Amino acid sequence: MRFIFKLLYIVITFAETVIIFRIVMSLIGANQANSFVNWIYSMSDVLISPFRGIVADEVYIDKLRIELTPIVSLIFYAIIAFILSELSKTLKKTD
Repeated sequence: MRFIFKLLYIVITFAETVIIFRIVMSLIGANQANSFVNWIYSMSDVLISPFRGIVADEVYIDKLRIELTPIVSLIFYAIIAFILSELSKTLKKTD
Protein backbone atom coordinates (compact mmCIF):
# COMPACT_ATOMS: atom_id res chain seq x y z
CA MET A 1 0.00 0.00 0.00
CA ARG A 2 2.89 2.37 0.78
CA PHE A 3 4.23 1.74 -2.71
CA ILE A 4 0.98 2.98 -4.24
CA PHE A 5 1.08 6.14 -2.12
CA LYS A 6 4.69 6.78 -3.11
CA LEU A 7 3.92 6.21 -6.77
CA LEU A 8 0.96 8.60 -6.63
CA TYR A 9 3.14 11.14 -4.81
CA ILE A 10 5.73 10.97 -7.61
CA VAL A 11 3.04 11.42 -10.27
CA ILE A 12 1.56 14.41 -8.46
CA THR A 13 5.01 15.94 -7.97
CA PHE A 14 5.58 15.63 -11.71
CA ALA A 15 2.21 17.30 -12.34
CA GLU A 16 3.11 20.13 -9.96
CA THR A 17 6.42 20.63 -11.75
CA VAL A 18 4.73 20.88 -15.14
CA ILE A 19 2.23 23.40 -13.77
CA ILE A 20 5.02 25.47 -12.19
CA PHE A 21 6.84 25.52 -15.55
CA ARG A 22 3.61 26.72 -17.18
CA ILE A 23 3.18 29.51 -14.64
CA VAL A 24 6.77 30.67 -15.11
CA MET A 25 6.55 30.50 -18.90
CA SER A 26 3.30 32.41 -18.84
CA LEU A 27 4.85 35.12 -16.66
CA ILE A 28 7.89 35.56 -18.90
CA GLY A 29 5.83 35.42 -22.08
CA ALA A 30 7.47 32.34 -23.58
CA ASN A 31 6.88 31.68 -27.27
CA GLN A 32 4.26 28.93 -27.58
CA ALA A 33 5.58 28.05 -31.03
CA ASN A 34 8.65 26.54 -29.32
CA SER A 35 8.27 22.77 -29.05
CA PHE A 36 9.22 22.55 -25.34
CA VAL A 37 6.88 25.40 -24.38
CA ASN A 38 4.12 23.87 -26.48
CA TRP A 39 4.65 20.50 -24.77
CA ILE A 40 4.46 22.12 -21.31
CA TYR A 41 1.25 23.95 -22.25
CA SER A 42 -0.38 20.84 -23.74
CA MET A 43 0.58 18.65 -20.73
CA SER A 44 -0.56 21.23 -18.23
CA ASP A 45 -3.84 21.84 -20.06
CA VAL A 46 -4.85 18.27 -19.21
CA LEU A 47 -3.94 18.84 -15.55
CA ILE A 48 -5.63 22.21 -15.08
CA SER A 49 -8.76 21.67 -17.17
CA PRO A 50 -10.87 20.39 -14.22
CA PHE A 51 -10.25 23.70 -12.46
CA ARG A 52 -11.34 26.03 -15.25
CA GLY A 53 -14.23 28.25 -14.24
CA ILE A 54 -13.55 28.16 -10.50
CA VAL A 55 -11.94 31.59 -10.67
CA ALA A 56 -11.33 34.08 -13.47
CA ASP A 57 -8.94 32.61 -16.04
CA GLU A 58 -6.48 35.47 -15.86
CA VAL A 59 -5.78 38.78 -14.17
CA TYR A 60 -3.90 41.72 -15.60
CA ILE A 61 -1.69 43.82 -13.34
CA ASP A 62 -0.40 46.69 -15.46
CA LYS A 63 1.02 44.79 -18.45
CA LEU A 64 1.61 41.55 -16.56
CA ARG A 65 -0.83 38.73 -17.31
CA ILE A 66 -1.26 36.17 -14.54
CA GLU A 67 -3.16 32.94 -15.18
CA LEU A 68 -5.14 31.99 -12.08
CA THR A 69 -6.36 28.53 -13.07
CA PRO A 70 -2.86 26.96 -12.96
CA ILE A 71 -2.30 28.50 -9.52
CA VAL A 72 -5.58 27.05 -8.21
CA SER A 73 -4.72 23.62 -9.63
CA LEU A 74 -1.20 23.82 -8.17
CA ILE A 75 -2.64 24.48 -4.71
CA PHE A 76 -5.02 21.52 -5.09
CA TYR A 77 -2.25 19.14 -6.21
CA ALA A 78 0.01 20.34 -3.38
CA ILE A 79 -2.70 19.53 -0.84
CA ILE A 80 -3.20 16.07 -2.34
CA ALA A 81 0.58 15.45 -2.32
CA PHE A 82 0.76 16.48 1.33
CA ILE A 83 -2.08 14.12 2.25
CA LEU A 84 -0.44 11.22 0.39
CA SER A 85 2.87 11.96 2.07
CA GLU A 86 1.28 11.93 5.52
CA LEU A 87 -0.61 8.71 4.76
CA SER A 88 2.61 7.10 3.63
CA LYS A 89 4.33 8.15 6.85
CA THR A 90 1.43 6.84 8.92
CA LEU A 91 1.52 3.46 7.19
CA LYS A 92 5.29 3.31 7.66
CA LYS A 93 4.86 3.78 11.43
CA THR A 94 2.28 1.00 11.66
CA ASP A 95 4.46 -1.55 9.85
